Amino acid sequence: MQTFRSKIDWWFWGIVIATTGLLLQFLWTMYVKGTMQEYPEHAVLYFLTIALLWWPIFNTRYLVTEQHLTIHSMLFKWQIKQSDITKISASHNLISSPALSLDRLRIDYQKDGVASHILVSPKNKQAFCKALNQTLSKH
Repeated sequence: MQTFRSKIDWWFWGIVIATTGLLLQFLWTMYVKGTMQEYPEHAVLYFLTIALLWWPIFNTRYLVTEQHLTIHSMLFKWQIKQSDITKISASHNLISSPALSLDRLRIDYQKDGVASHILVSPKNKQAFCKALNQTLSKH
């Protein structure tokens, strides 16, 4: 089994770090002013938001075994049989997907006779394709 982490774009890091900093500033202000006991639901909400922001960074990964590609991102999990994969191609599609970068791969596959696709962004695209025994299409 090979594990591939998601590539993370600079703008994604910027959003996560800036938002985390802002929420930590709110928490610090509440602590200094002594209002944390007055508004505990705000403190809990801020901590949960910080955890939610960082969760995909620590959790988004792609596992390749001899039989399957398994994609994990937050609470979501996709499992695709390697034999069902029909094509892998480069993509910069903005659609929501288990990818933390816009430098993506589109994986086309057949599931129960229905054509489908998913977008991923492994750090090392060539090694990822090699692990899947696929070549990267230019289109």
